[in-house]
Amino acid sequence: MNTPTLRRYFIFLFSLTLCLAALPATLCAQSIRANWRLDAPFSSYKTYEWIPSKDTNHPFYRQYVDEYVNYALTKKKGLQQVSSVQSPDLLVQYYFLTQGAMDTQTTYWGGGWGGWGWGGMGLGWGGPGLASTRQHPRTIGILTLDMTDARTHNLVWRGQATEDNIASGGDKEEKQVAMSIFKMLQRYPPPIKK
Repeated sequence: MNTPTLRRYFIFLFSLTLCLAALPATLCAQSIRANWRLDAPFSSYKTYEWIPSKDTNHPFYRQYVDEYVNYALTKKKGLQQVSSVQSPDLLVQYYFLTQGAMDTQTTYWGGGWGGWGWGGMGLGWGGPGLASTRQHPRTIGILTLDMTDARTHNLVWRGQATEDNIASGGDKEEKQVAMSIFKMLQRYPPPIKK
């Protein structure tokens, strides 16, 4: 191989290695969904009350969920938090579930064969290829926020955030929860169809 062709080959390999190394970072994403009853009277909901969540495998997050949901509903959405004695319009409940997952990444170097072509490459076989496989453990988190009409007991709105890789460390976890809640509640109340 002449020098320019060899240089292009190594630049290609270097670029490919960088792309593969960056792949796990691109897999770490957050998806947000919201769904609601079309016949729910969202404009009439003015108050809400929290109800306990039993189906959560991570009660530690309750401190973050309570704080950020209360802030978003009261300061941004104009609802008022009340107690059951005051007959709330909505009952709010959250679920937070986690699940472990393992990502596997294999990187290949070298190997292959050359052929007739441009740049002075001749026909021949390359050296043996090398491969390296690494596993990356991660934790998937699913935060679900339900709002139920307190009068009819119908679920009227559900937001769900799925985090592909929960951060380790208090500040990062709290930021992920806050971002999930704010993104979910941007979809409350749902848009009115005209």
